[in-house]
Amino acid sequence: MAVDLSNAGSAAIALVGAAALALVNSWITARAGIDGELRTKRLTVYPPLWMATSAVSRWPRTNLSRASLKQLHDDLRSWYFETGGLFLSARARARYGDVQELIEALLLRKAEPAYLLVEKRYTDLMDAVSSLRTALTEDLDTRRRVSLLERTRRLVQHRRAKRAAAARITRARGHEAAFQPEAPGETLNAANGQATRPL
Repeated sequence: MAVDLSNAGSAAIALVGAAALALVNSWITARAGIDGELRTKRLTVYPPLWMATSAVSRWPRTNLSRASLKQLHDDLRSWYFETGGLFLSARARARYGDVQELIEALLLRKAEPAYLLVEKRYTDLMDAVSSLRTALTEDLDTRRRVSLLERTRRLVQHRRAKRAAAARITRARGHEAAFQPEAPGETLNAANGQATRPL
C-alpha cells in the first residue's frame, strides 16, 4: 500500500503556516495593547514637562534669568526621575538630554543669578526645547499618522536635531557671554529672577 506524501507534506506546511500566523497575530495584538497603555500613561506624564518648557517659549519670548534657568534645570531633572523619564522614547530621551546638556553648559558660565540669558543663547535653548516638544508629540502621535515615509522623515529630522544640539552646546561652552544684566527699561523680580517691563 502506497502512502501519498504530497498531501501529508502540504498539510504539515499549512499547519506550520497557521501556527506562525497565529503567533504573529498574537504578538501584534499584545504589542498594540502595550502601545495603547504606554500612550495613555504618556498623556498623563508629558503635560507637566510641556508646561515646564514654556519658560523658553518662542511667542512671546521670555526674559530668562540665570536663576530661572537653574530652576528649570532642576525642575526638568525632578520630572525625569520622579514622573516621566521612564516613559520617554529613545528619541524623546535624546532631545531631553540635549536640553539638559545645553542648560548645564550655560550654567557653567559665571554670572549673577539675576542676569538674563543673551538673545543668541536663548534662541539656541528655544530651538533645543522645541525639538524636545516635537519628540513628545511624536511619542503621542498627536500631529500625524505614522507611515513608512513619515518614519523616515522623523529619523532624518532627529539626526539633524542631534547635530544641531551638538553645535548649540559647543556655542554655549564658547567664549561669548551667556548672560547679561537686565535689559534697559526692565526691572527684575527678586523673588523669581524674571524680568518685567513697566506698564
